[in-house]
Amino acid sequence: MRSAAGKSKQEIELRRRFDFSKASRGKYYERYRKGHSLALLPGEPDHDDPLVSSESDPQLVEIAGKHLLISRLLAAGFEVAEPLRDKGIDLIVYQDDSDFSAKPVQMKASRQESFSLDRKYARFPNLLIAYVWNVHAGDKGDVYLLTFDQALKVMDAKGYSKTDSWTKDGYYFVRSAGKELKELLKPYRMRFQNRQEKVPAVG
Repeated sequence: MRSAAGKSKQEIELRRRFDFSKASRGKYYERYRKGHSLALLPGEPDHDDPLVSSESDPQLVEIAGKHLLISRLLAAGFEVAEPLRDKGIDLIVYQDDSDFSAKPVQMKASRQESFSLDRKYARFPNLLIAYVWNVHAGDKGDVYLLTFDQALKVMDAKGYSKTDSWTKDGYYFVRSAGKELKELLKPYRMRFQNRQEKVPAVG
């Protein structure tokens, strides 16, 4: 029998939740080799199932968030370009008309309603920071678009900029935005469906 150190977290959790003392190793091995099928049982999935990772794949979250952000920008009449190499800029948003203007975008996608700011982004002129929340909700997800200075003002209003995390490390993160933070971010929420509703941070 393997020691606890040699077991995965999933295996440890399975053994904690289920009694395998009367199980027989290899009991269905031959039957399995001859072929098997998968049947999905009706009902809600068990989100506490240790076989299902409790943490979403961060790449899938980023992909979903990026597509949601792009769809919102396109719906507002903006054009979007994606850099070939990631050097801190996720997207370029621009207006392709007689008064051409473009701005870089750094995206923060989350399955929750998290807010963060990193001082390193202050070095990018005209940077927009897009907070994409509830990406699993698809079109019902929320998108907030702020400049670095606007995000810093939100930090000041909440008192986050006085924390050691920000003053010493230059980074702050909160996993779940409360009512007060949502109210501060409300002016920057992307609600538009057409070009007539301008985005102050972009226009």
